Amino acid sequence: MNIRPHHFLCILGFRGLGYSEKFVSNMEEVAKKLRSDFTSFITLVLECDAICAACPHNVEGKCLKSDVSEVEVAAMDTKCLQKLGFKAGDSVSADEVWKRVKERITLEDIKEICRDCEWWELKYCLEGLKKLKIS
Repeated sequence: MNIRPHHFLCILGFRGLGYSEKFVSNMEEVAKKLRSDFTSFITLVLECDAICAACPHNVEGKCLKSDVSEVEVAAMDTKCLQKLGFKAGDSVSADEVWKRVKERITLEDIKEICRDCEWWELKYCLEGLKKLKIS
């Protein structure tokens, strides 16, 4: 399964909101798998992934939400990769990604990475990271 690195932060705060019913259903399914099947390997990508697959803004594998969406989202992913110590194309277990999110992503990091996201104002991902850090 291909996953954009920043989507691990989205999953931390996911509460059933999204761009469409199809998107929400897919997000629930992918999030459940990544939260429970720690042994399966995923490939970290800087392009539309398993979560984007059901997004109405995904047109032929490109995010067309706005004129700058592709660039902004790729920047979020690149920041995540740097903080987590991975490279695009790495194949890793979900468990290893979650461990590194817990150990390496600070509350300041998530603010920096997610601040331009439309969902940031809800602070669900920030709350999710706080819960992960105390678990």
